[in-house]
Amino acid sequence: MIKLLNANLARLWKNGVFWFCFLVLNVFCIIQKIAIIQDTVEVHYLEEAFWIQAYVIGIILSIFISLFVGAEYEYGTIRNKIISGYDRSDIYLANIFTCIIAGWIMCMGCLISSLFVGVPFLGFFHVELSEILLQGICVFALSAAYTAIYCFFVMVIPNRTVVAVVCILLSFAQLFFGIVIGNRLDETEYYYIPDASLGIGEIDDGSNSKWIRNLDYLEGTERRIYEIVFEVIPGGQSLQLSGMYFIEHASYMEMFSASAAWIILSCGCGLILFRRKDLR
Repeated sequence: MIKLLNANLARLWKNGVFWFCFLVLNVFCIIQKIAIIQDTVEVHYLEEAFWIQAYVIGIILSIFISLFVGAEYEYGTIRNKIISGYDRSDIYLANIFTCIIAGWIMCMGCLISSLFVGVPFLGFFHVELSEILLQGICVFALSAAYTAIYCFFVMVIPNRTVVAVVCILLSFAQLFFGIVIGNRLDETEYYYIPDASLGIGEIDDGSNSKWIRNLDYLEGTERRIYEIVFEVIPGGQSLQLSGMYFIEHASYMEMFSASAAWIILSCGCGLILFRRKDLR
């Protein structure tokens, strides 16, 4: 498998799609950091949206993996490797490891970009460094989980165009599902109804205003179930780790474990199906 991995990495450094995705992700991170720096209304710190790449890493990887690995089917490379005597499991794992490395390089590039742009204007972190490191570990684990999921589809579906559409739609579906769950968790327990009798310019002293309980607010066991789902699904993790949503009981251990489970499940199912697949 080492030979296959070395060959894949050699192809990776010369691959235009990889460098395009790398550039797009880094530009996205830099733009987000500049937007925070330019906001003079509130005081901002370096840790805010520091791992913003988690928000779009699933979309970027869906494009890269479907085109990079899908090309091996299109050009008959996978079939030639099997004919040459390489084990199917080695081929599958070599592709996954290559794409995981590619995703980590993209994330590392964003990390460097965020530090390079953010530190001169926002200073260093105002939270414990261990907190940032835990978030980073979860981001890299999430990147690997996305990779395993997309590689499953790419290695099972031989048509590069079809698999590209499937992976890209899946990436948006995961993010959309995460947003739906996040919005339910973000509901406030009460909402404020101002005094309707107030005229223009009159000050509301609160005497005739009232707070109404929000019937959509989740609580108890139902809320905890939503929180667990939000931490398990990749789209939910993307929103939390990027700083787009804050969940009170968020657990880095649960998110890391969920990513590990996605990796094991996707790789296990993918290996079984790929070993049985009839390549023509």
